[in-house]
Amino acid sequence: MNPQIKERFPLSEFAPSSAGERGTVGLSDGDSDTLGWPSVEKSFMKAEGPKLSAPIMSQPITGDDAVVLLRALPVNTGLELPEEWQTGLLVDTSFGIGTGAADGPQLEVTVNVDIRRVNITNVIGTITGSLEPDRWVILGNHRDAWTYGAIDPSSGTAAVLEVGRSLAHFLNKGWRPRRTIKLASWDAEEWGLIGSLEWVEENRALLEHRGVVYINTDIAEGGKCLKVGGTGSPLYENITGTVLNSVNGGGFERLDLSGSGSDMYGFYCYAGVSVLNVNCESYDDVYHTVYDERTLFDVVDKDYKNLAKVASSLAQLVVGVSEPALVPGRVEEYDNRIQEWWDVLKPKVLQAFTRLDIDEELIHILDNTLFELGKAASNFKSEVMDKLTSDSSELEFRRANDKILQFDRAFLVDKEIPGTTFYSKNILVSPSSTNLYYGSGFQAVACCHHSNSHQ
Repeated sequence: MNPQIKERFPLSEFAPSSAGERGTVGLSDGDSDTLGWPSVEKSFMKAEGPKLSAPIMSQPITGDDAVVLLRALPVNTGLELPEEWQTGLLVDTSFGIGTGAADGPQLEVTVNVDIRRVNITNVIGTITGSLEPDRWVILGNHRDAWTYGAIDPSSGTAAVLEVGRSLAHFLNKGWRPRRTIKLASWDAEEWGLIGSLEWVEENRALLEHRGVVYINTDIAEGGKCLKVGGTGSPLYENITGTVLNSVNGGGFERLDLSGSGSDMYGFYCYAGVSVLNVNCESYDDVYHTVYDERTLFDVVDKDYKNLAKVASSLAQLVVGVSEPALVPGRVEEYDNRIQEWWDVLKPKVLQAFTRLDIDEELIHILDNTLFELGKAASNFKSEVMDKLTSDSSELEFRRANDKILQFDRAFLVDKEIPGTTFYSKNILVSPSSTNLYYGSGFQAVACCHHSNSHQ
């Protein structure tokens, strides 16, 4: 908490010291009783479920409560307050640091956990495509929330509903998309992405053949100095950049890697469907607190202009992927990003291999594999994509599109990636082992390097 910020909610978007952030603690996403298969009626469920709760219980508290606890600690412990702690609420360096002494202050914490099975409901709307009804472009957002959820997720829900309203308007005028469009409202996202992951598990075989892209949004509002940003598969970086530049007035650089912070996770890392996640940037302070409520809009975006930007971005992406004969995925651009990730990671891996006396031949094998991938991507662009014209047959477009759709699927493996969770089967891009909200290229290699560097 920055002490230089004087105005806080409801005068600004910055949370007061009485704010406490909620969240879910667990070692896996999805329904822990049915890992690997959908949690539906008559599905086998383990009697007690695997032990996926953290062994040490936790309880979120507010900044005000933290100050009370810190002031109760003895100052004369022989330890100095770390400099990085001396900000925000902790500008008073007279706070003590606990040493676990038996004669020190004692705190009793009661954590109430409600453990029960409940039914959840996903809502899916479908606009069947005219020429390729078996190809799915999916737009989704979750509707459950911690506390009031005015911004997360209700602003995203409003954006998705507006896209649906716009599509319905054109449907009534006789338009129909080339490919099928699905609009999804997920349940139980805040409890571990349960709604979307169970749907992906139930429809994984269909998604393998039919999934073109899953487009996600959580947060369609944010701070005053925001822009619409995106994460996701580099396969669709080109069209995403075009769209976001149009709504932001320029400034797009590239897509960040997608992690597991929202419903795109299961599609990308478990089913191999390309994903895009479009959100407003600069929304952090009231995240998952009771201050994420309706009056916050009067501070951050009274006229809902930013929400309109997100809705416009989503609509352009949905139509931009569902309409053209050639899916706007760019394999060659993806290959460039892969090489960039490896160029950053390779020197660190070489150092680790030298330290641990591991044969560097493994590095050369990966180098050669990436070289061959680059050649294949370049040949696909020049020999297939660049030769397609308006006179090309539907079969030629279909063959090219199938290869684009299967590109992300090619990186799925049978086992979860080290340092991640059960649903991370994408060996190329998975949630980072140090922060699951962010994606990591070559996560299996990066995780090994990270672990070895701390030995």
